[in-house]
Amino acid sequence: MAAFDKYEAETAFADDDVAVESLAEPSIHQHPKTVAEYLAMPEGPPFFQFINGKGVEMPAPSIFHQDIVLNIGSAIKTYLRTNPLGKVIIAPVDVHFSDTDYYEPDVIVIRNEHLHFLTQNRVIGAPDLVVEVLSPSTGYYDLSGKKAVYEQEGVREYWLVYPNERRVEVLQNTADGFVVLNQARRSGVVRSAVLEGFSLDIATIFE
Repeated sequence: MAAFDKYEAETAFADDDVAVESLAEPSIHQHPKTVAEYLAMPEGPPFFQFINGKGVEMPAPSIFHQDIVLNIGSAIKTYLRTNPLGKVIIAPVDVHFSDTDYYEPDVIVIRNEHLHFLTQNRVIGAPDLVVEVLSPSTGYYDLSGKKAVYEQEGVREYWLVYPNERRVEVLQNTADGFVVLNQARRSGVVRSAVLEGFSLDIATIFE
């Protein structure tokens, strides 16, 4: 694990007398070759994922993609207000599995028993639930390398969202790896096992 994070959020602007004009302009960085180089970059875009040691830049997602992320994240947030099982976080959020696998899922849920995985700036360890909304630039990785790492690192539930098909597939991690727990296309409901009693109508996800 790298020994440093991005800006320390609690102290960056502790002095209220610091003028905005005095803040230094961020330096321009080359494409980072390692997780450590990425963590040394200033906060904010461009964002990268490291998949099997390869840095993959994440272009800005489509508005529809972001609508889906917001709809799912908001529904889980509402559920957690009355069922306080954990915390939901939407992208961008860094999830650090190893020095070669460092991802930014679209939505994650950390159950209360794993909240110690949260640091000030990232998650170190496997979220209990991960949602990836497939896009042309990242869908290949979501269905292959990242899926394999999520499985082996112990992500308990993996939601794959296919915007063009209006389809959601919920995978559950078992002794035999990921298996389909339930799915729906264009109509119907998908349900979570990690969040007991939580279900979501397909129409709500893609509205």
